[in-house]
Amino acid sequence: MLDKFLRYVRVSSQSQYGSDPSAWAMTSGQVEMSRILEKDARATGAVVYRSDDSYVYVDVPANVSDDVPVLGISCHLDFTPEAPGDSIVPIVIRNYPGGDILQGNDSKIYFDSPEGAALKDLIGATIVHTDGTTLLGGDDKNGVTIAMCLLETLMGNPEFKHGRVQFVFCPNEDIGMAAERIDKERFNPDILYDLDGGGGADIITENFTARGLDVQFIGHYAHPGDAKAQKLGDALAAASAFIANIPVKYRPENTEGKEGYIHPWNMTSDGNDYTVSTRIRYFDKEEGEEFDCILRADLDSVGKNFPNVEVKVIQDKLQYENVAYNMHPESRAIMERAASEAGVDVNFKSERGGTTASMFTAKGLRGGMCIFTGQHAIHSTKEYSVLEEMHDAYRLMLHAIALTGRE
Repeated sequence: MLDKFLRYVRVSSQSQYGSDPSAWAMTSGQVEMSRILEKDARATGAVVYRSDDSYVYVDVPANVSDDVPVLGISCHLDFTPEAPGDSIVPIVIRNYPGGDILQGNDSKIYFDSPEGAALKDLIGATIVHTDGTTLLGGDDKNGVTIAMCLLETLMGNPEFKHGRVQFVFCPNEDIGMAAERIDKERFNPDILYDLDGGGGADIITENFTARGLDVQFIGHYAHPGDAKAQKLGDALAAASAFIANIPVKYRPENTEGKEGYIHPWNMTSDGNDYTVSTRIRYFDKEEGEEFDCILRADLDSVGKNFPNVEVKVIQDKLQYENVAYNMHPESRAIMERAASEAGVDVNFKSERGGTTASMFTAKGLRGGMCIFTGQHAIHSTKEYSVLEEMHDAYRLMLHAIALTGRE
């Protein structure tokens, strides 16, 4: 597992935002990574398909006769563009002794820092980090490595009984587009487990539903001295009123736990017109409906108070959805039993964010839990991965695969 992981993280498969956020911005590193995964998967003897969009699909047929659920395993082959990711040099610490981790000449992961908070529980573990100048890419090369090890085990051990298992290795996850070009003919499992979780043994069972609302306020310029007669339309004032009308209690800094929020986070202008981008997040559908009512009333109020400004909703997009809405009813029971059999003490929790599986859910696929993979301090140059946690996830998933085949 370690050798495979080190080989994968050396491939700089960062995704990158394009000038058009809705366009499919593919990077050469992701293409290279998808080809490596295609080759590795084919070497197992499995049925493999790599799409023109650099998704890699693997289908392992059942070797049991019973009609059992199809199990899906997902992960993503890219990593975040938020920090440098070229020329990654992974460094391995075997039997971590404790204390600060020296990355390079001028960089450390401090034992008592937020990034190093988990280190106190990792004495004796195998830790992989970088020289402090780049990301490691464990989000999600950890998941990719675990998935490939699972595939090799299934294909190399015909006596291991299981139902049909589908794998997908997705591109562009870290720019929010992992599900944009998913082929539901090739990947549409009954039960889904997403290998993209953090450290420890956390399993995400539910998450925010996320919508993105973009509203344009189109003004009409007139000299302020003759504004009434010339019907001045002050788009800046209208946009500001829209933001101010949102109840303060629903701002993100005033919410926690399973409370949702409404967050106007960006305003742009091309001169006379202004566009406000708003994040809408909630767990419960009822709260989402309440937020819809608040925003509709807000837009109506702005329209009445600023009659010379055209108010135009240019986008209201479902970005990802709470996986709990349509998760297979046996998903949690299988995972609980798998954890017991594997001897892994897991923590089921909610996530105030999204996952790859939640992007799939927004496209009509089954909701899936997000499984820990040993990632720590992700999206930073202090990032590190823990081999023993990766192996725990691998063992956990083997038991889940076997249990699904006996359902």
